[in-house]
Amino acid sequence: MKKRFSYVFVSMKSWHIFSIILIMLFMIWKPIGTFGQSLTASLNRNTVGVNEQFQATFTLNGSATSFTPPNFSEFMVLSGPNQSTSMQIINGAFSQSVSYGYILQPKKTGTFKIGPAAINSGGKNIQSNVVTITVTAGGQANQGGQGSQSQGGNVSSGSVFIRVSVDKKQVYKGEAVVATFKLYANVPVVNYTVNKMPSFSGFWSEDIEMPKQMNMYQENVNGAPFQVGEIKKVVLYPQQSGTLTIDQMLGECVARIRVNRNRSNNPFDIFNDPFFNDPFFGSGGVRDVPYSIKSDPIKITVKDLPSGAPASFKGAVGDFSMETILDRDKIKSNDAVNLRVKINGKGNLKLIESPVGEIPSDIETYEPKIQDNISTNAKGSAGTRTFEHLLIPRIPGNFDLGKAEFTYFNPEKSTYITLSSTKLKLQVEKGKGDGSAIAASGGKNDFRILGRDIRFIKTGDVVLSKGRSAFYGSWTFYLLALLPLGAMVFLGVFKRKQIKLRADAAAFRSKQANSIATRRLKTAEKLLDKNELNGFYEETGKAIWTYLSDKLGIPTAELNKEQVVSALQNSGASTELSNAFIRILDTCEFARYAGTSAGANPRSIYEETVKTITDAEKELA
Repeated sequence: MKKRFSYVFVSMKSWHIFSIILIMLFMIWKPIGTFGQSLTASLNRNTVGVNEQFQATFTLNGSATSFTPPNFSEFMVLSGPNQSTSMQIINGAFSQSVSYGYILQPKKTGTFKIGPAAINSGGKNIQSNVVTITVTAGGQANQGGQGSQSQGGNVSSGSVFIRVSVDKKQVYKGEAVVATFKLYANVPVVNYTVNKMPSFSGFWSEDIEMPKQMNMYQENVNGAPFQVGEIKKVVLYPQQSGTLTIDQMLGECVARIRVNRNRSNNPFDIFNDPFFNDPFFGSGGVRDVPYSIKSDPIKITVKDLPSGAPASFKGAVGDFSMETILDRDKIKSNDAVNLRVKINGKGNLKLIESPVGEIPSDIETYEPKIQDNISTNAKGSAGTRTFEHLLIPRIPGNFDLGKAEFTYFNPEKSTYITLSSTKLKLQVEKGKGDGSAIAASGGKNDFRILGRDIRFIKTGDVVLSKGRSAFYGSWTFYLLALLPLGAMVFLGVFKRKQIKLRADAAAFRSKQANSIATRRLKTAEKLLDKNELNGFYEETGKAIWTYLSDKLGIPTAELNKEQVVSALQNSGASTELSNAFIRILDTCEFARYAGTSAGANPRSIYEETVKTITDAEKELA
């Protein structure tokens, strides 16, 4: 019995191979002509919703070259052209057809005509018929928000989709929301790409680092098992109250499905024989189908913070502790002392500002150096932000540095909490170099004496000689005599201007905006030279946000893109400048989320950022 079965199987294989040889000889002996050929256009649906996809197919009963598709300007082309060829012999007559398929999605509602496609066959130009499709405002919804129809009739509705989940849907302004984007599939997926990342309008976002290899696990959806992989995780901090929307993530995937061919009763229709589903032939048995996927928008209700916030509240939301350290309480004039303030906890740490109060005017201060040790995971952002203030007292005396007060809102307790340090006092004694001109370059030990007003007395015999020219009474003499007076006037005017600027905090921040942004851009350029692109885009985005916050006088916690555009317009900036800032921010955000610069050259992004800030300095002067 086994020998007979083996003989029949070998005979079938031999018959298939023999049939293939016959077809190949027939094709060489009798090529297909172009007589009676036609190009037919067809749609798998005549009515679709504006957010749904459909398939347009153009079929030629013969072979041809140089296919020209119609104008698809009213539609988004999600896939295509997907070419397929079929051959068959019926009653000894050989026929061949070739098809070109497109997956399309309408851009708006209405009734649209898809014009003729064209193809060249045997030197003749053949055009297809015109087809009409009606696009309605509605559309069947399904899990995850993907198109309700199957594409190419192969991937069923709801087999592959993206779903976004959040850990909470009702939060306070500034409270963290963790959003997770997941890919669900109950068919094998061999590839996926994200075409459009959510913009997170109204949120300050922090990416959670994802593993390079997607980890798959099983989850039941409406009783059916699905393979699930996490595409993206992000921590969102709402910057305004009201109802905010996490908009759609759009993408494409390639689903691999199994094709079961039914055997025909025609003995010559060998390509429909189950033999050709044998994996030996490579493409038999499975088919890769492109499929468009997207997530549904999710609405987040953001409550405004309670009224009655203390004056020391600057937008911090979470749960924090504070530590204040003055490394010395007794120093000499013109020496430096460091005042460090550490904020530790979880929440919107990267939006926190220094809680140090006003420093006496006789103590020179600089912009604080900020050190972050913050990690972001599925529970939000947590860690430490340290502000290091460099203080240089210029005259001796006892100085009261006041208290460092830090107020934050705790969303779990729904209350404001104020943390205060003890009163900080600094005793300054007269230094040896008191009265000398001192220059500081930013570090506490990085000082140099520019000159001395007393020289050592020379002893011994002094030889006097007549000068070559009379110095006393010359123009040089009078110029040098008046120089100290001019320097004193200049220093007095400069000191008054500095005091006035420091009194007007907003004007002072605006004045310092360019220098602070320049320092950040230098850091971004170093990251770019090291090819650390993720850090480069993050630092460039921070440079833009910090610059705009300082220049426009808007706290970072309250800043968003819409407010940037409005504030720039109110300040007299041109539309081109506003668009340039938003374009750079969008490019940096997209590059950080998608792991790519979306075709842009990072070096050109850096140069455009420098140019945009330079232009802003001119327009907003």
